[in-house]
Amino acid sequence: MEPEPEDRRCSHCGEYTYIYEHRDRRLYLLTGAIHLVSKIAHCKDKGCPGHQEVIESAAEMSLAPPFWTIGWDVFAWMGHRRFARNWSVPQIRAELTDSYGITVSPDLVEDYVKRYQAIVAARESAPEFLADAYRNVKDLVLTIDGLQPEKGHETLYVVRELRLKRVWFATPLLSSSASEVKRVFEQADAWAKRLGKPVRLWISDKQKAFVTGIAEVFAGVPHRYCTNHFLRDLAKPVLERDSHAKVQMRRKVRGLRQVEQRILDERRKSASPSASSGEGVPPMPSASAPAAPTVAPMAQSAAHAEAQDIVLEYAAGIRGILNDDQGGPLDPPGLRMAEALGEVRASLQRCMEPKKGDPAIAS
Repeated sequence: MEPEPEDRRCSHCGEYTYIYEHRDRRLYLLTGAIHLVSKIAHCKDKGCPGHQEVIESAAEMSLAPPFWTIGWDVFAWMGHRRFARNWSVPQIRAELTDSYGITVSPDLVEDYVKRYQAIVAARESAPEFLADAYRNVKDLVLTIDGLQPEKGHETLYVVRELRLKRVWFATPLLSSSASEVKRVFEQADAWAKRLGKPVRLWISDKQKAFVTGIAEVFAGVPHRYCTNHFLRDLAKPVLERDSHAKVQMRRKVRGLRQVEQRILDERRKSASPSASSGEGVPPMPSASAPAAPTVAPMAQSAAHAEAQDIVLEYAAGIRGILNDDQGGPLDPPGLRMAEALGEVRASLQRCMEPKKGDPAIAS
């Protein structure tokens, strides 16, 4: 494919331009790979300003931006799979190879995914796009929080608007000083003024820099404590006691592994060749010995195996309860653990109670 400029006339002198360079590259599209040779022209008059300008084909840009190795269709396909369907980079690479015959490196996929994310973020923050989105919104409720991916790395301060639940922008800061954080609030103030909407409320975890910054930039605007941070700080002593209670309960519930191991060892021995050949079979009772309960050996073995299965299931359930650390301030994991262990204890108690009409109990 050899696209050339649609208008070969110089925009300055009107003279006919000439092709002075051919730029070729291999481009991957969902329909297949193509060899693209772009013809680049400029004005042949060295004294004309058009001599320094580059005239390219608009058709080339409709396929892919300059210097890209994939087309717009592959680019949009990658972004949709990554952010709409939450595919991983290996999944994207495998599907491109299997379905479209496009073999690319993980670095290439990650690079274009970042470009897609930047384009979407730019579109979401475009003034005309925001103005249209907030056309029917009377006021704004803003929130700020700091995210630190790893210790020692710069903190990412994220500003969100809660009326439409949109992330406005994120700014990385090396310092969390009041002067640095104030710049974030000044940027949020510029966004609000650009939209022409009043800020009704700010929500944060009330760090000192947040309190002073909002008071200076948004004078008179209420500043409320974040509900999640408030509950977390309020419940901190309770969660500490709850964690201590979990440790105590785990200390009391011991021996699960030994019980399981004993049952598994018994089953392995019963399945061994020595057991099947008759070794270890108890001797027949003598005539003078009292008669044993008439229970069929096969039925007795099946009942014993069923009892072992029940014990193993109880052990697995108890282990799951002890390893469950999910929950939060409103649903402490230790309290949930105590309730679950109480239910298991009540269930075991019901199993141990004698049942009326049970022939084994009656005998």
